Amino acid sequence: MVIQSALVGLIYWLAMGRASYFVSFAFRKPVVLGVFIGLVYGDVQAGLLYGATIQLMYMGGIEAGGNIPSDQALAACIAIPAALASGLEASAAVALAVPFGVLGVLINNVRRTINSFYNTRADALVEANKYDQLSLFSFVIPWLTNGVLYFTPVFIATLFGTNVIQAFLNVIPEWLMNGLANAGGMLPALGFALTLVVMGKKQYLPFFVLGFFMYAVLGFSMLTGAVFAVCIAMISSLFKQNSDEGEFA
Repeated sequence: MVIQSALVGLIYWLAMGRASYFVSFAFRKPVVLGVFIGLVYGDVQAGLLYGATIQLMYMGGIEAGGNIPSDQALAACIAIPAALASGLEASAAVALAVPFGVLGVLINNVRRTINSFYNTRADALVEANKYDQLSLFSFVIPWLTNGVLYFTPVFIATLFGTNVIQAFLNVIPEWLMNGLANAGGMLPALGFALTLVVMGKKQYLPFFVLGFFMYAVLGFSMLTGAVFAVCIAMISSLFKQNSDEGEFA
């Protein structure tokens, strides 16, 4: 358990440490983290399922100016191990991920505050023409500090959190757990809705509402829903194309 917790902590550090921005930006997505956390726990399929479900919730998130509205990597790195160890439903794992995503914003702000001291030292080195020491305060020390800042909470939460979460789940009334599961099921739908609003395609909202309620009522898989969505989109596009051709005839 200690090794697994340490590995998940390292995964979170690599995801948010920004050693290479383009790599970390892709790596910190829950759907990607789910694969690696699944490898750590020996169940890639379940890890990917949890990660993909959590990812849906953040599809509409925009990091304006680099300010993250919610830390999806921390949400994944704590919720997915807990879900794998406790056998939670995917929707319940989403509900569990929400508060940790908010906590990650606080950790990110602490990182920026600490880095401001390193930036001041780096500016002083530039003024003194000591460029040989610049990389130490502009990259190496901040990155190692990020390691302590990011590794520690995930390691502790993963190591001790599973038993705490399991004990917590045992005392939760069934009606409350069902409520959390239903709320978690709605959060991915909210992510889709935000994406449509951001795209400026509000006329597609009826398709979203139709698809969401079809999924809720019929209970089909996500793949089946994707096939339905593609078919409806193609039919809609075909009708629109024929209408446009009729206007120019």
